[in-house]
Amino acid sequence: MFRKNEGHKQQRMFTSVDQLPETARKHLEQSWAQVFYHEYFCRINEEVFSVLYSDKHSRPNTPINILVGFETLKSGFGLSDERLYDHFMFDLKFRYALGLKDFDEGNFELRTIYNFRSAVSAYEEEHRVNLIHKASEQITDEQLKQFQIKTGLQRMDSTMVQSNIRKMSRLQLLVEIIHRFYRMLSEEEQKAYEQLFARYVKEDSLHYCCRVKRDEMDGRLEQLGKDLSTMLECFEDVHGDEKAYQQAFRVFGEHFRFEQESIVVRESKELGGSTLQSPDDEEATFRTKSRESSRGYGANITETCDEDNNLQLISRVSVAPNITDDQQFLAEDIENLKEREGIDEVYTDAGYTGEAAAKATATYQVSQHVSAIKGRKKEKTRVGLEDFTVTRTSEGKVTAIICPNGQGGELRESKKAADRYTAGFSADGCQACPFVNQCPAKRLKKRPSYVLHFTATDLRVAATRKQVAETGKEITNKRASIESTVRSVIHPFGGHLCKLPVRGRHRVTTMMVLSAMMVNIRRIRGYLFPEDGSKPIPDGYALC
Repeated sequence: MFRKNEGHKQQRMFTSVDQLPETARKHLEQSWAQVFYHEYFCRINEEVFSVLYSDKHSRPNTPINILVGFETLKSGFGLSDERLYDHFMFDLKFRYALGLKDFDEGNFELRTIYNFRSAVSAYEEEHRVNLIHKASEQITDEQLKQFQIKTGLQRMDSTMVQSNIRKMSRLQLLVEIIHRFYRMLSEEEQKAYEQLFARYVKEDSLHYCCRVKRDEMDGRLEQLGKDLSTMLECFEDVHGDEKAYQQAFRVFGEHFRFEQESIVVRESKELGGSTLQSPDDEEATFRTKSRESSRGYGANITETCDEDNNLQLISRVSVAPNITDDQQFLAEDIENLKEREGIDEVYTDAGYTGEAAAKATATYQVSQHVSAIKGRKKEKTRVGLEDFTVTRTSEGKVTAIICPNGQGGELRESKKAADRYTAGFSADGCQACPFVNQCPAKRLKKRPSYVLHFTATDLRVAATRKQVAETGKEITNKRASIESTVRSVIHPFGGHLCKLPVRGRHRVTTMMVLSAMMVNIRRIRGYLFPEDGSKPIPDGYALC
């Protein structure tokens, strides 16, 4: 049965906090624990989690705000469950952050937090809603309102985070899949097909691979493909709906193919980043970026950046497989940011440019400013499409184009393909132009004119290139701080290319979101209690 926890609002006559000496009390009232309690713990909407509990009269739940706060402290400090539980039991600062002022109240078994995680994960799997993410965004919105933070201007950046999975070779992954397939079978089935599985299950997948010589690898993979095909065929009717069977079916399709009724091993270059990396994390993907490899997820982090704000906060964190393009992150997050916070401008790097990003920003009327542009740099001596003057209608349709030398072109729109254009310029005007040898317009062989072919995408890229040329340095300075913000979020897990202590998209998302919430708490604390003591203690923060 669900019940809200409001006991922390009721003061006992004597508590452990009251017994602290004056110096310790002053330290506590200006610590992260005090800010955590006021600006985070007290803002947790427990009603969001009521869907996890029965409506029948039964034993009431462990306080939701304590469980969510526990999870936030775990992510924010990068602690294991056991170490954090020790802090919870014996550290007054951690207990105070969770609304507990004595050591004899609010205690629970560590198993309770495991059950809570399981319930939240099961709810997301069924309803596609991460309750912790939902509650965290509500808290962030309240903090933004409380501190009167302008949210029209924001910046974003992404980072790769690794899932807590083993790095397995291709052969080891396939053998491990067979091991799990075998453990799925009943004892009778294992005995009946003992010969089929024998060569793989006598030892674990790692020791199996250690005994395979380099020149034997191709032969082993071919044999494994044949055996795996037989296994799938034999147990399709009986175990086709089970997870181990579905994983085996997936890896067979990813690593093998049928060619003239024979099973052929796919070459390594045929395997994309979306192939299964581990049976323990089916959504984790593989990506190499700047010569660094990662198995796991990508996290997109957005924060406010208006210069009028005395305090900047992280406004949204989203997580997806690491093969997700940055512009896809922007396209998915921009709707949420527009609805919640009314974002008008977003500052990004070159990775966030593209058709998807352009469509999303146009749909939600958000201006995108980029610090660079994808692709090879244009030679300074060359004339580009960005040097032409283009006139459009309010709907974005191109109506006229003028070259850098002032000559207007005869514009035609393609009838075969949408958003494709041709502009014709008179040969006399072009031949007398000082840019004729650097211009993208080319002379026709059979007609005395110069023609420029371009698309709507070319125009979008040209406009971006022009904007970067004019304001690139300013934009770079505007978005630079987001990189340190990203570092702050992943710092508890090891920093660059960090490996989180969890696996699965749900758990990775939860940890990244809550780590960002803790970054916000630290920023709020720095704002409320500057080291020079220049600000008075806010109302409600003093312990006395």
